[in-house]
Amino acid sequence: MITKLIKPDFSAFNLHRFEGKEVDLMRVAQCAEALPMMDERMCVVVKDYPLESMNESMKAELESMISDIPKTTVLIFWVQNVSYNFAKDAKHKALCTLFDKYGTVVRLDKRTNSEIQKLIIKGVAQRKCTIDKQTVAYLVDCVGDDLNNLLGELEKLCYYAGQGEITKEMIDTLAIKSVEAKVFDLTKALFSANKDKVFNILNVLLKQKVEPVIISGTLISAYVDMYRAKVFVTSGKAAKDCMNYYSYPKNVAFRLENAARDSSKISIEQLRRCLDILADCDKKLKSYVLQNSLILEETLVKLILIVNGEKV
Repeated sequence: MITKLIKPDFSAFNLHRFEGKEVDLMRVAQCAEALPMMDERMCVVVKDYPLESMNESMKAELESMISDIPKTTVLIFWVQNVSYNFAKDAKHKALCTLFDKYGTVVRLDKRTNSEIQKLIIKGVAQRKCTIDKQTVAYLVDCVGDDLNNLLGELEKLCYYAGQGEITKEMIDTLAIKSVEAKVFDLTKALFSANKDKVFNILNVLLKQKVEPVIISGTLISAYVDMYRAKVFVTSGKAAKDCMNYYSYPKNVAFRLENAARDSSKISIEQLRRCLDILADCDKKLKSYVLQNSLILEETLVKLILIVNGEKV
């Protein structure tokens, strides 16, 4: 939308972006009221502004701004990483009504895992290839649910397969895995105490400029899944039973099944020690500017030692 509204050559003058909690509505209003320079329109984008936390005076300020926008300005409030329930929450519904009164409200729901898999199967068939449901699910797990990334990987896999079947082996060989998938591979390597594979995966992630704190956070998420699954299995319940207890989305049941399998050879006490080490790593990564890769390497060594039953 932005590329259609604004000429790239003049975006420095006619495109203004704001994001997060610290956005000053007065500043947004000033940009919205300005006239475009050597173009037909001015575009102002406000992403993930905490609309739900506004008091009455701020709401009045917001309404004053959006009710009197110049015809040459397009003001976009973009909500992506903030959750709203416009159907059931009265406060959110009132905000939706306010925006709809002076403009247009567009809801673009993210496709479900099931819908994405159906699209992939259809796309593979159109390219005269085949793929089974388990392999489709594996592709989404590896690449992630971003449709642009999936389409690129799909083109590559279909070209490689010719008019044959796409297999998991092809995905492992050709597909560019998401950070989550790579960290999942890293976790499996840690639990098998495969030092070479652990540090090979870490080096790939670092070469791809993945922030160490992102790697640490994803590892923590994986170990939390394993700890929760382990506790439930140990108490005589199924790993998937903790989905409702911890409010997991329905489409991540495979995560808990994988977590239960991966944690089968390690004790709850060992998992607790791993989580303590990861928490310490996360704290250090957020406290120190330098030597982040060294902090990660030290953490991975400690996790391998715990799996081997050694004291850390």
